[in-house]
Amino acid sequence: MQYIVTKKEMQAVDAYAIEKMGIPSAVLMERAALQVVEEVERVNPGKGRILIAVEGGNNGGDGLAAARILLEMGYLVDIYYVGGFAKVSEQFQVQKNILFHMGVRLRKNIPHKEYSVVVDGIFGVGLSRKIEGVQEKAIEALNHMSAVKVAIDIPSGIDATTGDILGIAFRADYTVTFGLKKLGMFFSDGIDYCGKVICKDIGFPEMAVKQVRPKIYAYDHSDLYRLPKRINNSNKGTYGKVAVIAGSKNMSGAAFLCGKAAYSTGAGLVKIYTHESNRMILQSQLPEAVMLTYHDYEGALSCIEDAMNWATVIVVGPGLGVDTTSERMLYELLMNAEVPLVVDADALNILSNNIELLNTTSVPIIMTPHMKEMSRLIHKSVPEIMEKRFYIAKQFAKKTEVTLVLKDAKSIVTNGGEQTYMNLVGNNGMSTGGSGDVLSGIIAGMIAGGLPLTEAAKIGTYVHCLAGDKAAEKKGKYAMLASDIISCLGEVMVSS
Repeated sequence: MQYIVTKKEMQAVDAYAIEKMGIPSAVLMERAALQVVEEVERVNPGKGRILIAVEGGNNGGDGLAAARILLEMGYLVDIYYVGGFAKVSEQFQVQKNILFHMGVRLRKNIPHKEYSVVVDGIFGVGLSRKIEGVQEKAIEALNHMSAVKVAIDIPSGIDATTGDILGIAFRADYTVTFGLKKLGMFFSDGIDYCGKVICKDIGFPEMAVKQVRPKIYAYDHSDLYRLPKRINNSNKGTYGKVAVIAGSKNMSGAAFLCGKAAYSTGAGLVKIYTHESNRMILQSQLPEAVMLTYHDYEGALSCIEDAMNWATVIVVGPGLGVDTTSERMLYELLMNAEVPLVVDADALNILSNNIELLNTTSVPIIMTPHMKEMSRLIHKSVPEIMEKRFYIAKQFAKKTEVTLVLKDAKSIVTNGGEQTYMNLVGNNGMSTGGSGDVLSGIIAGMIAGGLPLTEAAKIGTYVHCLAGDKAAEKKGKYAMLASDIISCLGEVMVSS
């Protein structure tokens, strides 16, 4: 597990390490510089000329320290000191003095030379104002240079909490960040301006992080131990029964993807409840699934009754359509079900017209809206939700007593508690029809395997995106399909 921090949280960790635990800031700066040097060496195998741009704060001090180490290693390094600050930090002055005694001159303008690597050490995570004047011109000039671009801690001009651009921002190919990843790296413009984020340990003690207790966390490969456990003395009944209520007339795709994903996640049995017109194609595509179909209103209600009597967990909504029949199906589930529900797609659209239906049930519920569906549920604009996604998601989950999976480029999961899960893996190739249906099936499979709802939502979201990354490796982001995500589940669901 890893924490993701806001600007204030990172500053608090830094302050605790230095002021409360006594770690000299010079030590942290030297370690940071060494990590920057390591990355510059990696992206500059030909040992080409390097430009390091700095300002007079501690981020600039990191840049000066990195410049010194690279010079001592024999690299050709030019240091561009923007010089827009009236005062400089103590640590910046220390590093500047060391370079002075080495006979190294800081340049007041960008030299007219060819560079292999440009390093941004102008502003760090503490920036909170719009960049203007000489600093704006400096960043604009750096962005136009043809070189591999590396940012120290965070690209200058990116708000470390929101990811918004503060006037102008350095566009990095790589960002070497220290201790903990910053929230702004994954939202708004930050997700593109940071390039590839490399998080390096520079010695922030675990105690400092625990004292700050960041509110947002993510999973990594070490968390795969959380997957449902498989035992030798078992049968298909051991791993639960997933009912998939999905697919309207001649719309079988969502039901297929959801059902297959549940099976591929380890569910013992999957039973699909769908319109009669989908029977033949689903039986040929997914013969492992049991099936019960309907062709009219009464038949649909009979399917709901069967599902409630049979299932360990019920998925409702993928491709279901929005009409009188589907509305009554959802109503019956909410009124009478005694097993957990995963509510997705058209079931969410039905709820958007009558959110009070959630008050009729006491069963555990997971809701999986994307931004537009969330907009319809709470009658707020998508930009408003995106700006305050953590607060809005937490308050909605708390008020409705559900576990919410708010889907986006970086999905979040909350049950209204103090901390929120954020998913860091995945790629834009997953922005394709059916990907959400796959996620619903995966989460249901996790619940069927014995996981509590919120844990199933978190690890299910993580595994879904791990498989998406594997699919992108094989098929490419342009060509991958939702079914390719399912095909890769077995490769990523390997407990550590």
